[in-house]
Amino acid sequence: MNILVYSGEGTSRTSLAHTVNSLRALVGHHYDVMKIDAQGLLTEPWEESTSLLVMPGGRDLPYMRDLNGRVNTRIKEYVHNGGRYLGLCAGAYYASSRVVFEPQTPLEVIGDRELQFFGGECRGAVFPGFVYDSEKGANAVQIRLNKQVFEPLRLGFDETRVYFNGGGFFVAPEQFSSTTQVLAWYGDEDQQAGGGSDTPTPRAAIVACQVGRGLALLSGVHPEYDAAHLDARNPEYGPMPNVVSRLIERDAERIRLLQSLVKLMGLKLTEVVPPPAAAAVATGSDAGAAVIPVGAIMGIPSLTPLYLASVHPSLTADLARTLASMATPEGLIKEANDTFQLIPSPQHPIPEHTPTLVETSEGETEEQIIKNLVICPDQVPSTLLTPEFAMGDYFRHLQEARGSGLAGPMARFGSTLLYGQVVSSTQTMLDKNFGLCQHLPNGLVCNATIQVAGRGRGRNSWISPPGCLQFSMVLRHPVAARHASAVFVQYLVALAVVEAVRSRPGYEEIPMRLKWPNDIYAEAPLDHPSQAVAHESENGMPKMVKIGGVLVNSNFSGSEFLLVIGCGVNTTNPNPTTSVNHLIRYYNERHGTNLALFTQESLLARVLTKFEELYNGFLGGNGTGFAQFEQLYYRRWLHADALVTLTTETPHRQVRVKGITLDYGLLRTVAVDETGREVPGQEFRLQPDGNSFDMMKGLISQKS
Repeated sequence: MNILVYSGEGTSRTSLAHTVNSLRALVGHHYDVMKIDAQGLLTEPWEESTSLLVMPGGRDLPYMRDLNGRVNTRIKEYVHNGGRYLGLCAGAYYASSRVVFEPQTPLEVIGDRELQFFGGECRGAVFPGFVYDSEKGANAVQIRLNKQVFEPLRLGFDETRVYFNGGGFFVAPEQFSSTTQVLAWYGDEDQQAGGGSDTPTPRAAIVACQVGRGLALLSGVHPEYDAAHLDARNPEYGPMPNVVSRLIERDAERIRLLQSLVKLMGLKLTEVVPPPAAAAVATGSDAGAAVIPVGAIMGIPSLTPLYLASVHPSLTADLARTLASMATPEGLIKEANDTFQLIPSPQHPIPEHTPTLVETSEGETEEQIIKNLVICPDQVPSTLLTPEFAMGDYFRHLQEARGSGLAGPMARFGSTLLYGQVVSSTQTMLDKNFGLCQHLPNGLVCNATIQVAGRGRGRNSWISPPGCLQFSMVLRHPVAARHASAVFVQYLVALAVVEAVRSRPGYEEIPMRLKWPNDIYAEAPLDHPSQAVAHESENGMPKMVKIGGVLVNSNFSGSEFLLVIGCGVNTTNPNPTTSVNHLIRYYNERHGTNLALFTQESLLARVLTKFEELYNGFLGGNGTGFAQFEQLYYRRWLHADALVTLTTETPHRQVRVKGITLDYGLLRTVAVDETGREVPGQEFRLQPDGNSFDMMKGLISQKS
């Protein structure tokens, strides 16, 4: 499931960054936190796969201009039908019935709004001094929590301070008591603030509004702001102790408050225990609470070293010489996106590096740190260094899976491994550092236990949890192989994941399937057969849930395509949908079998050897390309003769899925009439990267 954060015109880049980072830290193990603009909200079938829609801080008027009408109608229907909306500052103004902002000043904004999740008026700014695109009006405001709501959550405090800059308060929420509950009020100090002196205190700072079967949580303050990522030296924050220092003092409380708000919206939190050695902030009444590092976003672990090893030491030695030739005298490989520090062996000390702030292409600020790359020249690192992934076990499984059928120079995929327990993104480290990638051997695999900035297709990005097998691989695909278009590589990888399980004796009926173009799905296991009706999908078939996906990035280099293949498949963690091992356990229970579960090491080895088998046949195969795998692919996919609605056509057209073309891998569909009969001569061919698909719901729409 997704959490969508609006990123369109009017959104504050700073607010957007804090919102995305905080949500990924708090719930990123269970949800894919994605940005979406007005066009996406208008055209994509986002409702069914969205657990929360977030409208961050910024400017309310551009929201109106871009979202009024059809988009707001979809948002209202989504929430009324059980969805959740989080409005922060401008997003809270926007979701109220009426806005009164800075009346009788040059900044005046007054008017009605369409969403009307809060039935009354949102009035501000509560505190004076607000200036657009500035921190002059920023404040560390006191808020008092509603004890009735928060005491059961055992926060250990009933007031705290959070970031504020231009937010409003909710006028007379008691008039809407049947649908609205106040979660927090501004503190006593706001009696001297702006926003209308005729309104008595207390003033509602955060409210929860029941909207049909859904919920809207609206906040005039910014609990998502992490003070550690604010510049305390900015003179607009005032002399020390200033806004930032006061926020940092209470940051542990802010995190727990934000966790509680997330829980109140019905979302699952990522459970992370901070390292015991970290400096901590604690309150006297908080003895049972988790220890939280000062200024830290709870849930994002620190990056760990990368370890490089191979199935044979000679392969490691060859690559080590190549890497050394690229490095500075200090052992640094400086690339476009990352800098790597070469460490000659695990016996050498691992240096500590200081993070630096850099601006991304989207105008946001993020931390970057030098990544330590440890060469393991003679043997794989001890499991004391890589406790979550035994590289020795992996290489043993790899050789066993290869057997005698893939020996010699053709046995190359996965023979060299770069592993990190916690990394930024395996895909980014290879794809965004093109100079380094050009020097890496064909078939090198980079894998990780946890990614804190994993990448998927389009806007997808997530913090991936333990239990998800995630890896990226370098593949040099020859341009001259005209019969073997590179577009089919993503299909072969997805097929290899499914076949790695289902081709194993006894595992043939494990219900893993393919969703075009590059997702891996499974039938949701039922805890008990009596629950079958509740778990079935609308068409009476077993509910299908996503457990994995594939991403392929391509660069052209001389006579070959330099592909970086990214893949993730949930192996052992049943959240947020299910996992390969959960499917096997359920199968064993239902059929009285005793099929062994997979480890990360064994599944990675089987996926790579299966892909190598398919890919070698793809390049050879007497020039038949993907045609030799077409029927196997169709046996595994979900879409045989499926009826879908093509929303790119006006009026919308209903079409039947017939397959994929064997030249460029396009989805081949044929129009059908009202009776479901195919219309001769009306064929539509759709490409993976030109359309957005929700084929489980029967929709195909054009991407923006």
